[in-house]
This record gives sequence, structure tokens and C-alpha cells, in this order.
Amino acid sequence: MWQLGTGSLFFPILLGLVAVSAAPAPDNTDEDEQPREEVLLSFPRDEASLNEMFREVEELMEDTQYKLRNAVKEMEAEEEGVRRLTGVDFEKLPANYHNETSIDTKSGNKTIHSHQEIDKATDNKTGSTSYSETIITSIQEDGSKRNH
Repeated sequence: MWQLGTGSLFFPILLGLVAVSAAPAPDNTDEDEQPREEVLLSFPRDEASLNEMFREVEELMEDTQYKLRNAVKEMEAEEEGVRRLTGVDFEKLPANYHNETSIDTKSGNKTIHSHQEIDKATDNKTGSTSYSETIITSIQEDGSKRNH
């Protein structure tokens, strides 16, 4: 499969193997005649070494594709994990969204304070979206200061 990354890897290799040199001008030169250029290819004469080179390039491309696929899977897994933790599907929120929620829960002689902020902002020109969720939790014993 040829993709942009593949071509950009192969192209510099080709450039490194091709050398251009100007041929010496012949003794009898006419004014209309332009100097000729010869393209000298410095490819290995042995077909086996050329095949080895292409095999190495192919292995590098496959390795790069493998690493990219794994990176994408890792990022998708992280996104899914965040969605499960927060219970908020950011994709379903409006383009620009802000919400703050504060909850106090009494447990024995302690009060648990939770403050959650959710923000979603979309740039109308570029379409890029940023998401933010902040959760602050503190515990306060009745009659004392909060412990963050």
C-alpha cells in the first residue's frame, strides 16, 4: 500500500543513488549545440543487493505502519476510558457548552464537597474543538476547615 509517508521515505533514497554530471564538451562545438548531461546511476550492479535494499525499505515501512496503528489504538482506548469515568459523551454536547455542578454529601460527621466543571468550545473558523472537565473534591469534618 503506497501512502504519502511511504513515498517520502523512498524518494530520498532514490535521490541519494542518482548522480548527475556534465559531460565534457566535444572538440568541435557549434554555437547552436548545448552541452549534454549524462545521468549516472550508482545502483548496485548486483540484483541481490538491490532486492535487499528494497526489502529493508519495505520492512521499515511495515514497522512504521504497525507503530502508527498501535498509537491510534492506544489513543482510542484512552478516550473510551475517559468517557467511561466521567459518564459524559462530549460529542453529544452542543458546540459551545459550560456547566458547573456542586454536590455536598454528608457521611457521619464529615461532609464531602464535589465541584464539577464541564466545558466544550468549538472554533467556528477551523472547526477544532476543545474539551475540559475539572472535578474538585474535598472533605470537611463538621466544625473544621475543608481538606482539599
